Amino acid sequence: MNSLKKYVFESIKSEILSWNSDVIKDIYVISLYISNSEDDPRRPMITLGYNNMEQYESALEDASDNAEAKWNFAFWLQNEELIIGDDWGENLEDGERISQWIKENNLYYSDEEEDEDFDKALKLGDEITSRFVELCVEVVKKLHEEGVIEKKFGKALPLIIHELEYYDLIAEQNKRANPKEIIKEFADWILKM
Repeated sequence: MNSLKKYVFESIKSEILSWNSDVIKDIYVISLYISNSEDDPRRPMITLGYNNMEQYESALEDASDNAEAKWNFAFWLQNEELIIGDDWGENLEDGERISQWIKENNLYYSDEEEDEDFDKALKLGDEITSRFVELCVEVVKKLHEEGVIEKKFGKALPLIIHELEYYDLIAEQNKRANPKEIIKEFADWILKM
């Protein structure tokens, strides 16, 4: 396991295991929201959160249907239990870890290189995002394989890797990351959109 993947795994595992029983009793989904600090693909971030049944039930009247209230991040708690990455100048150590990982994968480009060849920088940025998401897929798989979620919650829960928008690729990456039986409802919701 590469050092960034190990760091992400251990950080998420530690955070989830720290949640007390009052918090976890109502949780039905864990969120790994992927974004880029300052919209820069060289600065990807993971925001770990969750949604619970109380929030789901309160969102029912505002959502177009039950599935949207349950699975659309816009209706969730929007809690930030853990942020991995350089969050607007915070977590600089995380930012450096991620930057090193980008360099190790030969994906780094400078601002000057972006100015000189924007198309090349755009392709590199897309590849950074793709590989970062794949790293998260592998982390989620490992959390399930090691039984971290089942031990903590007494059952398997989906860990959703997502952005603000939902499309087929989001469904596919989550099907790769999570056991089939716990991700089916979420993936089906996306594919029916």
